[in-house]
Amino acid sequence: MLPEKQPGEYIRKLGEERRQSAILLYALAVGVLIGTVLLFSILRTSSLKVLLSLGGLVGSYYLYCNGQHLVKRAGDAQRGAIAETEVAALLRSLERQGWQVEYNIPIKRWGDADVVSHSPKGNWYVVDVKSHGGTKVYESDRLRKRYGRNTYDFKEGDLIEKVKGQAKEVRRNIFNGARWK
Repeated sequence: MLPEKQPGEYIRKLGEERRQSAILLYALAVGVLIGTVLLFSILRTSSLKVLLSLGGLVGSYYLYCNGQHLVKRAGDAQRGAIAETEVAALLRSLERQGWQVEYNIPIKRWGDADVVSHSPKGNWYVVDVKSHGGTKVYESDRLRKRYGRNTYDFKEGDLIEKVKGQAKEVRRNIFNGARWK
């Protein structure tokens, strides 16, 4: 039997990997910058000096910006892990009533299902936890987020379609004999 997965485990791990990658990119950016300064001080040819310096500065800046992006994504993952843990706390009352709840179930093509639950009456439910800012609205047959007067699609695509796909895969696996808990 596989070890039980904890709520937010997958996304917490992903956030840590992103954070470590960002640190590596920052270190590379500093290394490229130092290398550029050293080359600038060593080289005498002005056109080559300018070209290499410009390339080094652009490369260093590019690495730094990618590190910044990963730090932001790591923060997003941390917020997601906290949200999944909070949802799990809310679901504990259902578990006391006989529901079976599993977390972070990998589902082909659809990523992982944050929560898959099985009711005492035999019904199955898939929950995808999100921790985005803004107000969530159903508009143009899609779940979207609203900030003030502006409405945006989620970067992850159509969340309702994603959960429907996860639910179909859960149903298919149940009827094919897959077992959770």
